[in-house]
Amino acid sequence: MLPASSPPALRLVPEQADVPAPAAGGSWRIWRALVWSEWFLHSRLLLCFLLGWLAVVWLLPLVAHPLWVLVVGFVFALVAGPAFGGADVVHGCEEFSFAFPPTRTQRFTARFVVGATWLVALTVMDVLALDQNFSDVLFRVFLDTGLATIEVRQPEMLYGLVFAAPFAVFALGFAVAALATNRTVAFTAWLWGALGALSTLRLGFYAEEAIWNRLNGRLAVPAIIVVAISATLIARRLYRHKEAGTGVPLRIPLSWWATLLLALLAGLGVAALIGWIAANFARLL
Repeated sequence: MLPASSPPALRLVPEQADVPAPAAGGSWRIWRALVWSEWFLHSRLLLCFLLGWLAVVWLLPLVAHPLWVLVVGFVFALVAGPAFGGADVVHGCEEFSFAFPPTRTQRFTARFVVGATWLVALTVMDVLALDQNFSDVLFRVFLDTGLATIEVRQPEMLYGLVFAAPFAVFALGFAVAALATNRTVAFTAWLWGALGALSTLRLGFYAEEAIWNRLNGRLAVPAIIVVAISATLIARRLYRHKEAGTGVPLRIPLSWWATLLLALLAGLGVAALIGWIAANFARLL
């Protein structure tokens, strides 16, 4: 009679955040797989925006001013931030994703890099579509609408805002969605990203008015970039310790009506900030 075999000993596996990094070759394969998987997961979204951009470039001048092509970058930032950052939460597969070999840090970084790269590419294409000359484009806007002729004195600030503002919206929305532990926060991350970016921009303009009595972008543009990068780094650190559905750190323990009210207030704040920027647009030139 064979002796009964003893059950295998259990071995505790440390958290992913504490697992040592693999060798250089293995790390490169992981990064390549992560980038490809993010492209495959969001390829339909990215291709839709690319086709939409082509349609806007060719058809928009027939019905509206070409300057509206800049809206494509902002819309992509609003949509792509939560889509890339909160993909696992939205699809309810966080626990499954965390079981794979790539660490949380690698997964977070790969998603951010793929989304931010596409945002930068769209913004560069927007600028190229406008012939890299905001002065003439804005002059034609005022000339075609019959408004008073203006002179663009600060084109560098406009270029800074075109690149920095969508990046801040994307980064803040990405950070909120990545740290979300429920779909409510993930689905509304675009709203909080826009509110955070526009609020920082408004505070920067307020400081410029207090110091120089005019808006010049010397504080506002660097401020939204610093806030975006800081929020991304903080979210990246917190994401290392995130567990599926629990823990860190963004969960709304409110009723559905309270959550809706909070979102409406945030929407009113975004609308008020956009209204202020539109009303003071001539001061930014």
